[in-house]
Amino acid sequence: MFSAIVAFAPVALLLCLRGVSAVTYDNEFASCVSNQYQPNNGFNSGSWSSASSCAAYCYDRNTENIYAAWDPQSGLCGCGTNSFTDSQTTLGNPGGCAAGSSYEVYIIHTTYDFLDCSNNYQFGGALYQSQSTDYYSIFQTCASYPYMAIYPAGNGIFAYACGSTLTQTSTQTCNINVNRLYSHPADATASSIARRSMNERRRLAEQESLKSWFCPKGLTPCALETDSASFECIDIKNELESCGGCIFGAFNPPGYANTTVPMGTDCSSIKGVALGHSSCVDGSCHFDCMKGWEVEGDQCVRI
Repeated sequence: MFSAIVAFAPVALLLCLRGVSAVTYDNEFASCVSNQYQPNNGFNSGSWSSASSCAAYCYDRNTENIYAAWDPQSGLCGCGTNSFTDSQTTLGNPGGCAAGSSYEVYIIHTTYDFLDCSNNYQFGGALYQSQSTDYYSIFQTCASYPYMAIYPAGNGIFAYACGSTLTQTSTQTCNINVNRLYSHPADATASSIARRSMNERRRLAEQESLKSWFCPKGLTPCALETDSASFECIDIKNELESCGGCIFGAFNPPGYANTTVPMGTDCSSIKGVALGHSSCVDGSCHFDCMKGWEVEGDQCVRI
């Protein structure tokens, strides 16, 4: 379903805050979906020429809308906040959904770009894997990663992965059991809009059981705060917010031998550390203290 490789080159950590360019939002293809799907804010009178124009209308009508469903046969446009299900996904790429039986569904407001569909790809570097019943919630969870893959599994869930690098060898027609691949522009990934703290990423993730996924070599499966059945793959040697170990302990799925991992440290939250002047290097926090404080061991103390 998903493939993953590890990028071993170390990632340089910024020690100061830098400005970022404005983030560009647009509407993007989600899937061809059976016309059994009914967006909860209904279909509107009129006719639209494309799924993209339908999505733009839905956003202008109400910015709380998330999904736009365009009927390629009639031109009707439906808007809503409710997700389609994985089993409602049908065969077809953008502009190629079956008229009369399928809608072309778009996410109406995102910084992600749809690439294509394929199961022949690999993610490298930092990796996060889980599952959800809501398609758009995955966009929120993966917001701080450059790449995202969403897999309609056909058993009631969308399995997904967020990754740092992408290697792709071929494309396929989008369908159930085929990954939708998305890329995140660099300015959106780096922006404060997309960059979330570890706590918020955990809050946004649907805490659903994930029993069969394990991390690529070099990454550690760390348990999430509120659900021991889910985990995040972390590079504990370089992760600023989980440096040297797992903040909430190692992931221990049922049926597997217990594993132990050192407790991690959030280098960015050490008392007295100057804003933006902390990093994780080889599992240890490196930092500068703010004015009026000085380094003493692994902490800052007032002078």
